[in-house]
Amino acid sequence: MYKAIIADDEEMVRRGLVNHFDWKGHGIEVAGVFGDGASALEFVRENKVDIIVTDVRMARMDGITLAKNVLDFSPDVKIVFISGYADVDYLKDALKMKAVDYILKSIDIDELDTVITKVVGMLERQQSESAAVDGMRRRLEQSMPLLRRQRLCSLLQDSDESEEEIQQSIEFLDIPLNSRSAYAALVLRLQPKSKWLAVGNMQEKECINFDLAIEALFGRVLAEWGVKCFFKEHSFEYIALLDMEREENRSESNISQYLQQRMWDEMNLEVMVGISEPFQGLRSIHAAYLRACERISQGYFAPAGSESGILAGQRTVLAGDLGGGYSDSADGMVSCLQGVSHGNSYMLREQAEKEICESILNGDISVIRSALKRAVAGLRMLPQEEEQQNFMVYLLFLPTSLMENIQAENMGPYTSYRKLMAGFLQCRGLGEQEAMLASVYEELAKHLQRIRAPRSNTAIKRVQEIIAAQYMEQLSVASLAEAVYLTPTYLCVLFKQVTGKTINEYITQERMNKAKEFLSQTNIRLYDVCYRVGYFSPSYFSRIFKKYTGQTPGEYREKIMLNSRPERG
Repeated sequence: MYKAIIADDEEMVRRGLVNHFDWKGHGIEVAGVFGDGASALEFVRENKVDIIVTDVRMARMDGITLAKNVLDFSPDVKIVFISGYADVDYLKDALKMKAVDYILKSIDIDELDTVITKVVGMLERQQSESAAVDGMRRRLEQSMPLLRRQRLCSLLQDSDESEEEIQQSIEFLDIPLNSRSAYAALVLRLQPKSKWLAVGNMQEKECINFDLAIEALFGRVLAEWGVKCFFKEHSFEYIALLDMEREENRSESNISQYLQQRMWDEMNLEVMVGISEPFQGLRSIHAAYLRACERISQGYFAPAGSESGILAGQRTVLAGDLGGGYSDSADGMVSCLQGVSHGNSYMLREQAEKEICESILNGDISVIRSALKRAVAGLRMLPQEEEQQNFMVYLLFLPTSLMENIQAENMGPYTSYRKLMAGFLQCRGLGEQEAMLASVYEELAKHLQRIRAPRSNTAIKRVQEIIAAQYMEQLSVASLAEAVYLTPTYLCVLFKQVTGKTINEYITQERMNKAKEFLSQTNIRLYDVCYRVGYFSPSYFSRIFKKYTGQTPGEYREKIMLNSRPERG
């Protein structure tokens, strides 16, 4: 309900306005009635008032002076003047006070009703507009963190914005940066091992919450160093702009080591940190960010103990002990690598798994190198360096799928995963990594050829026995591989090496031989032969049989019957 006061020096007018007008019907409460402007002004200073109905001429303080004083500190109050016919000069001044309207004495109730209805309408519109503005202001305040982050992330991209345009936008968003101070870009990423161990088996929602928890810890740690500007661009990549005017921020190794220790102590995570050289100018943030990322890349390939602006000691942990959950077994390593190849690298993974595993089992060195070269050429097309490195590690441990059920001490170059990973991390760039993988693959191929001969013959013999006994069933490579405790890929290559045929070709051959036996027995109908050898479609069986023998089943039986008739003398 709106609040109104009445100020008039005539008691009859005051009583008439209070008692003979339906204020409540207009949603108005008369909060006070005064005989002069001074008393009314004193009340308005202490109480919220929406409407003032005041006489123009009063003792002590007239209505014009009252309105002028009230509008100075409460400009939204609506003023309605009451005047006599002789108060024309006063009304001229009243119009300058932005009065809503005026009413002449003696007061007409209908005229007053029209004026008050108009005033209430103005108050309602004003209230609605104010609510809309307040709502927009609240939404803007709620959106400020997101807008700040989006603006900071946009500074990581190359753009044509001027320094002045950037400065204006960050001032509006209240981002604590300026064009004059010196800053350094800091980029923090999870080490691949920590990332795989932490999020490898998480659902998407769990990954998001985990990412946010790391970001919150990153912000808290940096806040202890007085760093106010920190945000994130990609998943599990966190960025800060260090104010190099602060003495404590000038020691890059100190802040890096502190970040490493806190991340390990509170979340058991190992991190990589790159810090750019100091720079000035907000347009330089893009180049500084790239430089910090470059330093992380240099540190990823750098040997332990080298200095390249990366978190002290983190390479020693990766290339040395490799503790903290890394399993030195095929199952443990493969589980760590689950989830490495997704998205853009999925097709590469499928192709690499088939070509590289087959080439290693075949033992042809030139084919191994060609398959690896194709895989590396494909991964170079992946957009992010981290994705490329993840895929290289995937390639490093891909052959472990060939060594299921082989004792750990008899796995050749894969006997020690720690040693293998340590050697991988000593490589500088994709070229050295590819050369190392080629060497490891070749060594493994020779090792497998030495150890598999007796075991292979036994496994292939067992597969042949299963096919001979179950040719009429729907056999699959996977079920056969499971029966002899080999991987499907390993079994396929091994079977062809020993028999000269693929498993499917051998199954077809076995079925066709059995079909010939059944066709020679005239008491078995032709379409029954189809079902007895494992086919559901007589037409398909007939087509396969003709392809294999050069004759349809009917032609073959007819020939058998003709050959079985005794010759006439």
